[in-house]
Amino acid sequence: MRVLTYTRHGFGSSFGDWANECTHYPREVCELALAHDERNQTEAAYSRSDLLEKRRALMNDWAAFCMGGVQ
Repeated sequence: MRVLTYTRHGFGSSFGDWANECTHYPREVCELALAHDERNQTEAAYSRSDLLEKRRALMNDWAAFCMGGVQ
């Protein structure tokens, strides 16, 4: 029997690949969902939103995908 092992990096990488290749969510939303804040200081100073509702929708779609749902 083959034993599958998972790592946080691998799971995050799988999420990133799926989000970028299989969804239409903006890159910024996908990166924030991974806790990657790539904004420069000026962008961060003017950005008042954490895009929570968009990230919530993205993560609900990811959960459905992981559970075998169709996207």
